[in-house]
Amino acid sequence: MNFNATQRTIEEVLNMPKRYVVPRFQREYSWKIDEIDELWKDIMLGLKYVDGKLTTTDYFIGSLVLVGAQDDNVLKIVDGQQRLTTITILLSALVHYCDHIGEDKIAKGSYTYIEGITKDSEPYFRLDNERSSNFIKQTIQNRETEKIAPKGIEQNNLMNAYKFFEKKFYSKEIVADVNYFTNANKNSESKVEELECIKAVRDQVLAFKTIYIIEPDENEAYSIFETLNAKGLDLSTADLIKNQVFKELSNVHPIDYAKVQWEKMKKNLYQRENQIDAKIFIRHYWISKYEHVAEAKVYRSFTKNIQRTQQDMKIFLEDLVAQSKYYKMISSPNVEDWNNKNVKQIYKSLRALNLMRIVSPRSLILSLFENYYRGEISAKYLTKAIKAIEDFHFLFSAVCSASASGLESKYSRFAREIRKAETKQKKHKKIDQLVEELINKRPEFDEFYNRFAERLVFSDEYTKEKKTIQYFFQRLESHLLGNDELDMSNMSLEHIGPQMNKDDFIYTIGNMIPLHPDINSKCGNKALGLKVDYYKRSNFHSVKHFLSELGTSTSWNEDDINKRTKKLAKIAYDEIFDLK
Repeated sequence: MNFNATQRTIEEVLNMPKRYVVPRFQREYSWKIDEIDELWKDIMLGLKYVDGKLTTTDYFIGSLVLVGAQDDNVLKIVDGQQRLTTITILLSALVHYCDHIGEDKIAKGSYTYIEGITKDSEPYFRLDNERSSNFIKQTIQNRETEKIAPKGIEQNNLMNAYKFFEKKFYSKEIVADVNYFTNANKNSESKVEELECIKAVRDQVLAFKTIYIIEPDENEAYSIFETLNAKGLDLSTADLIKNQVFKELSNVHPIDYAKVQWEKMKKNLYQRENQIDAKIFIRHYWISKYEHVAEAKVYRSFTKNIQRTQQDMKIFLEDLVAQSKYYKMISSPNVEDWNNKNVKQIYKSLRALNLMRIVSPRSLILSLFENYYRGEISAKYLTKAIKAIEDFHFLFSAVCSASASGLESKYSRFAREIRKAETKQKKHKKIDQLVEELINKRPEFDEFYNRFAERLVFSDEYTKEKKTIQYFFQRLESHLLGNDELDMSNMSLEHIGPQMNKDDFIYTIGNMIPLHPDINSKCGNKALGLKVDYYKRSNFHSVKHFLSELGTSTSWNEDDINKRTKKLAKIAYDEIFDLK
């Protein structure tokens, strides 16, 4: 390494005749309001009142890692783009507000930190974002801005950051914030005080200190970047992997292949209701295909397993895109994905796993999907595997809340073994082994029953388990009916013994039946004898089954509720969720 590291203020950084370029392979501008507000608080905390005047203090905001030579006019940002971009947005909002209130001198002076002038009097923006270059230039950095609607996540983040700072100026929040954080004894909001606050904020931002690191060799710059990240900076596995992929696939003519493919992957992850963080997908993909490692070790495993050649990076990137299509089907299931009657159960199982917030099997399901779409496992075995996973996690996770320690590793192992199995028959055998292992790991009935009775409770005040209880009654209905033809999407939970009794046992699952909301509303808080006629109007087989067992009796007490709770638990354990 031959890098140069010096301490500089942001004012020194933005005063040098340099253009700082955010390369195409860098992660998107991703700061949300929490991070932006934190920066704003750092600015406020740096301001002090000394002898009746606002003054700035030293404050270190992290490193700035750049690729280039000391005398280069253009430097690539390897690390620090989120902070530098946010500071540029703040200064832009400040300039635009000063123009608005007619403070041309402050606006003009502050604008020099946004736009520089070459020796030939040609203007340039000191920060140049290759990812969203035109948008940030036209809507934020230009002194005369254009109104352009943001497109995509990055542009929305950029605009939200700008609006955050814009509000601070236009609503006079800057004055209130400075007075609050400095404990200043000034209550007026005169123009003089406002300008004092504006200049103080600008000066505090410019006083921020950074370690300014320039490394001429790009590979060495990334080594610095990765070392800094390993020591706690906020870069994710996805960011690190993306940097390596884009660095190897650097050709942008005739198209920027790496960027196009990466955007395809992100589009797959973001286009459905449950938008997915790329780092979560990449880890599940990784442990599905390579080895089971913790999030913090995925990048190290990546560097060990993927050769740094254009061909290997291209194959890896194409596989990421393909697998992201499967992952969106897993994390945000859509009934349209499974129109064939032979695989309709897949959708129901995936929906149930998402309802129960179960993510540990996703590495395995990725492997199953890939093998299924390649024709290497049958629809029957795909259904068998995912249905077994669903049933197991209702018992193990949704009801018993058992520790999932070791399960993710088990799923990862089966995912890789199924991928490596050479024939369809061997892959099916692996699925049989998976189901057998899940059966062996089921909780004992007594444990399940105790947790079933304790956990599955619901009242108007306590609704945490409502969806789980509704899911159970849907499964019970299908079990009694022998199919899923009866629509239970519009189901409410009726307390047989009315909630007004306030006893704890009233809220347990043994005191509940599913009803259509219209029927339920007519039941109100009536006693059981007055509600039976309404229950008879229900088409749900679970209600008919309850009435059959009730017979002509109209008494209903704690003992009846406890008996029914145990009976429901027994049906669940032995018949509905038996994994067979």
